[in-house]
Amino acid sequence: MNQNNGLSMRWKAGIAAAIGISVAGLTISITTSVDVDVSITPKSVRQGWAGPAAVRAARPLVAGMPKFRIVGAAQDNHRANVRLWDYVKAINDGQHLPNTAQQVGDCVSWGAKNAVDYLQCVQIARGPPVSDFHPSFAPYFYGVSRVLIGNGRISGDGSVGAWAAEGARRFGVLPADHAGVPEYDGRVARKWGRSGPPDEFVQFAQQFPVQTVAPVRSAADVRDAVCNGYPVTIASDWGGRMQPREVDGRLVNERRGTWNHQMCIIGYDGQTGSEPYYYVLNSWGAAAHGTPPDDAPPGGFWIREKDVEYIVAQGDSFAFSAFTGFPSQELDFRIIGDQ
Repeated sequence: MNQNNGLSMRWKAGIAAAIGISVAGLTISITTSVDVDVSITPKSVRQGWAGPAAVRAARPLVAGMPKFRIVGAAQDNHRANVRLWDYVKAINDGQHLPNTAQQVGDCVSWGAKNAVDYLQCVQIARGPPVSDFHPSFAPYFYGVSRVLIGNGRISGDGSVGAWAAEGARRFGVLPADHAGVPEYDGRVARKWGRSGPPDEFVQFAQQFPVQTVAPVRSAADVRDAVCNGYPVTIASDWGGRMQPREVDGRLVNERRGTWNHQMCIIGYDGQTGSEPYYYVLNSWGAAAHGTPPDDAPPGGFWIREKDVEYIVAQGDSFAFSAFTGFPSQELDFRIIGDQ
């Protein structure tokens, strides 16, 4: 199958209507340095969320988004156990997706990339009309969010979760394996973050929009999104341990310090531990937080419900859907587990 035709089967669903954003008077400067060819992101470039002032400036944009609501049969997900990486492994010969260490403060783009890639894998595993997997290109989200949505208001590294979410809806998804797309490099991210992605890539990516993004306001929203196959980006000042502790057979992190950072939630377990846990995928490399004892994706960790509540209260967390709205989905675990 032609690559572009296969991709079109997955993403082409009409171009989303444009929503403008006004951030007049907002200037944010985050100064970091480039450090390339690393397997774990250096401390100096681990962050990149623009923070509360930028979130406040983005409120008119967020106000125009649909409210998050699962449409369809009501489900009680409190005792659910949903791990979206099971769908990845189902279509990827039993392997996790690679966890590439970000090289500059472009974490917002990596949170968006992970949401799109896991959403895509769920769609593929559930069957037609989704076809082959093509990883998305993080610097595209970086350039779109900062330039085409944020209007170039940030000086230095950094972006806003709302800008990246709206960018994926309005300007689509650029596959990393599309002809002419460069390898990931922090210098590419910064170049596109200053001037925007090349026009030819924007024109191509607009064919493949994420159809719906919506702000999540509570841990219950996050849980219900994940339990229906919708990844959630989380941007906040929540900080944790680099080496989480093992609790209930998993790596569980706890709030320590501050990370101005975006990550992505791709798992929920209210069934097998002593309390509900949410799995956070980070973008600092596969070895950044130790080896998961439960076969969760390398480079992430579980957090408690109170931590999710703290994060979403900062107003910059979003569920991603390939549908118009968020229909209830009966996730068929027979495709990934015992028959």
